[in-house]
Amino acid sequence: MKSTYALPGLIMLVIGLYFLIDELGWSIPYVELLLTWQSILLGIGLVLMWQGFSNRDDQRLFSGSILAGLGVLFHGVHTLGLWGYEWPYFTLVIGTAFILKYVFGRRDGLGTGLILLAVTAAAIFSARLMPAVENQLGGLLTYWPVIFILLGVYFLFFRRR
Repeated sequence: MKSTYALPGLIMLVIGLYFLIDELGWSIPYVELLLTWQSILLGIGLVLMWQGFSNRDDQRLFSGSILAGLGVLFHGVHTLGLWGYEWPYFTLVIGTAFILKYVFGRRDGLGTGLILLAVTAAAIFSARLMPAVENQLGGLLTYWPVIFILLGVYFLFFRRR
């Protein structure tokens, strides 16, 4: 099987099976769950991830992991009601995609993925962490943006590759 034709072939196979089962009058369990746009997004993402894994194509792996992650996120919101549309979940999906790209791809994207995952963790757990940080640091908490300023100056002017 040529992997370049895997996505269109799989789509045609699934569509054909669905219409054949419908013509034969058989009932499909969970059809209302499987034929939602979230499931289609998840399915396309999983197929792209599979193609990316099998061909060592980090672009398809990255795109597929974002689509699959968004499919899971939207299923959690709409179908299961597990969470809402908070922004840290989107950075979690994108950060995970960068980590997968690093692990299975060309070895780039680790720094971006770790930064996005750290931002996600800070945003999700900030309500629990901030009182402890305020107790420990006290008045120094006012000057925390200076750390970002110093890091920016370092990366712009002092770090050379």
